[in-house]
Amino acid sequence: MRNNSAKMPTLSIILFITIVTLIHTVSNMVSPNLLTISNYFGFGGDTTPLGTLVSTFTLLTGISMLVFGFLADKMVRKWIVFFGSLIFSLFSFLTLFVPTGITGYLFFYLLTIITGIGFGAILPSIFSLIGDIVSQKDRSKGFSFFSISSLLGGILGTALATFVGAIDWRISYGIIGIIGFISTILFLLFKEPSRIGKDHSYLLDKQAVEYTYRIEFSDLKIIFKKKANVWLVINFVDTIPTGIILFLLFAYMEDYHGIPPDITLIYLVLIFLATLIGTIIFGYVGDKQFKKGKRKARVKLAILGNIVPIPFIFIALIIPFRAPNLFPGVLIMLVLFMIGIFMNGAVNGNWYATVVDLNLPEHRGTVLATANFFDIIGKSIGPVVGAIFADTLGFVFGMMISIFFWILIPLFWIVVLKNLIIEMDATESKFSERLESLAKKSI
Repeated sequence: MRNNSAKMPTLSIILFITIVTLIHTVSNMVSPNLLTISNYFGFGGDTTPLGTLVSTFTLLTGISMLVFGFLADKMVRKWIVFFGSLIFSLFSFLTLFVPTGITGYLFFYLLTIITGIGFGAILPSIFSLIGDIVSQKDRSKGFSFFSISSLLGGILGTALATFVGAIDWRISYGIIGIIGFISTILFLLFKEPSRIGKDHSYLLDKQAVEYTYRIEFSDLKIIFKKKANVWLVINFVDTIPTGIILFLLFAYMEDYHGIPPDITLIYLVLIFLATLIGTIIFGYVGDKQFKKGKRKARVKLAILGNIVPIPFIFIALIIPFRAPNLFPGVLIMLVLFMIGIFMNGAVNGNWYATVVDLNLPEHRGTVLATANFFDIIGKSIGPVVGAIFADTLGFVFGMMISIFFWILIPLFWIVVLKNLIIEMDATESKFSERLESLAKKSI
């Protein structure tokens, strides 16, 4: 009997996007209410305990991804996503009952840790599932929508925490917990697709073929023997510039341009919007080029998306203007930033599609989890480096150091471009051999 989930990839991806958006929402709800939460727990505005909490959440999310990324390549992924989403939703909702004082902080700390574990369980499994329900020729589009979920989560989390936080900062967590629980229940309707994937689903009609291969520890050596894989994974430098910019943006805008945080928030939303549009458009472009037989197109677009933004962001950061004389400087800065970030959207979906193209079905969750773990390292490095330069030389130089790291990013893609076709062909050949073997056994 054929898996019905193959008939509904759009509905499945919408559900995936909803879940991934929600988990990224929670990770962005502390910052807008930093001082409020600090005072709620009796720290008198001291943000160090909350910084420790966020760092612990980030670290445990990364470790959880590594563990569940491997398990996603070994087990039924539907149940990993279900229980991960259930844990995430339940413990987010329980934040509503966090009391004041040090007891409340310890309770919130525990809830946050468990939420992070649920977060880490969900991403690799959903990534692996999308690889199975989306055709190879449509992967950039499919993963573009997957990749924008983190951005949507950032916007939703910041906005929800900002506006609802004025009433009670805990309500935001309760709202996300309820929506998350509803999404979790709906996920029970999803049927685990075959790891054979959509491109070879015709085999499921003709014969009772089941893809029985699962990852083993010995496969890790095979995975990371692929040079393209290694360079895609260790390219955590690409998260350092955005880590710096997002960390310093509000202080930079207020110090250098005299723009208050509420206006900067609008500015940030417009930049996020440019990223969303760029990600979707270049996802379509990547797929269109791939369908024409240009198998390197996705990697070339990713390289382009890392190089072209550099001059736009550089000029945007050094434009001298200050309130109340904002025009035309503020508009020029915004346009340049949006163009740069729009072009950077070419990286997102095409990066994910390339990871899937390079790896066997039972290896994809592990590769993504490892890459995300390195990204977490980059996100942790960014704010530290930015803060050091900002404290030493000022906020402009703190922001400008992001350009230095941005220039390094394309270098990581050179090895990927060089080895892509050879390693993609080797993966496809191995996969075809396995399908033939499984088909013969089913006769």
